[in-house]
Amino acid sequence: MPINNIKQKRASGKILHIASWYPNPWDGVEGNFVRDQIRVFKKELDAETIVVQVRPSPNRWPRFQVISLDEGARGYFMLAAVKPGKAMEWLSTAFLFFVLLKERAWRFNCFHFHIAYPLLLHSNLWRWIFRKPILISEHWSAYHYNFYLPENSKDIDILRRPFQNGYPVIAVSQALANDIFSFSKRHDFSGFVIPNFVPLHGARADKNTIPVFFSVNTWRSIKNPMPMLQGLNRALVDGHHFKLVIGGAGDMIDKMRSFVGGTALEKCTIFLGKMTKNEIADQLTKSNGYLFSSDYETFSVACAEALGAGVPLIGPYIPAIAEYASDQEWVKVDSSDSDGWSAAISRFLRQWQLGCWDSAIIAERAASRFSEDALRASYISVMQAIWRDLA
Repeated sequence: MPINNIKQKRASGKILHIASWYPNPWDGVEGNFVRDQIRVFKKELDAETIVVQVRPSPNRWPRFQVISLDEGARGYFMLAAVKPGKAMEWLSTAFLFFVLLKERAWRFNCFHFHIAYPLLLHSNLWRWIFRKPILISEHWSAYHYNFYLPENSKDIDILRRPFQNGYPVIAVSQALANDIFSFSKRHDFSGFVIPNFVPLHGARADKNTIPVFFSVNTWRSIKNPMPMLQGLNRALVDGHHFKLVIGGAGDMIDKMRSFVGGTALEKCTIFLGKMTKNEIADQLTKSNGYLFSSDYETFSVACAEALGAGVPLIGPYIPAIAEYASDQEWVKVDSSDSDGWSAAISRFLRQWQLGCWDSAIIAERAASRFSEDALRASYISVMQAIWRDLA
């Protein structure tokens, strides 16, 4: 969509992208999905990015650092002896106010916050002081679980504040948008869906004589990996053959290693530990199926990236993934136990032997949905709608 058309609809205003989670000197992968999405959004629209974060530190007195970050973002960091909670939330609000003044925020026409917590908890201040339209992008699965708080908790009321104000929200899936509507107890604000940025590697010719399964994650209990490993082991015992590659770290990884070490999986499984983007891309080119075991996802960049490499999925039904994956590229695990996983692995291997998976078609479908041009066009449409509402 030509940028001139956007200007005609008052979407040419300068946008300030504001994030708290973003790759930084202390954690090079923190919020990388936010950085990647902002990079795509900024390409054709007049915009700047600031990162504002209060980081826990053992220092007795707060220390401030201003750092140049990826993609031209300006990072404002306060290192303070404060733990997550109300003190950090109020400190984040005060720090953001200081940064917005320093940035002369009145020169921008719209504030686009990437993840509401914690910077938007006192969002009435920004609307009252700067009188600028506010847009929120969300990625978190926490809304699905009510932030693990009881319904009558006062903290939930605080977390609902940004959405109670009726600001438009961009979610990475319709499933997440529905979660936010439900969590906020308000359904009359504008909701839009724009997927995460997805690396697209393209398909490669299948040369494996034995299929290779791959899975990479931050392995926590919420990812539920043990039934998957139990089902894979049972498939081996039943006479199937495959190789298994597991990437990533996390609280569950030692338990996973211990289980594999005492089963038939030991001889065909490799643990790669933490992996870079390039290492993940390289492994996908060598894989025939991508495994995912979590019970819920807001989007799953990992699954979308696998499809973008022409690699079909094996895992439980998850609404957000069903928004972009079909039965033509996904063998569903009917029950998240060892029996369900074993049956799904058996179905996948039968289809692989019959040559049912067309990697090129799988990759083409993913590219049509997740290309940067498609994501940028969606964002431009959102900005047009917002400016039109304000006209």
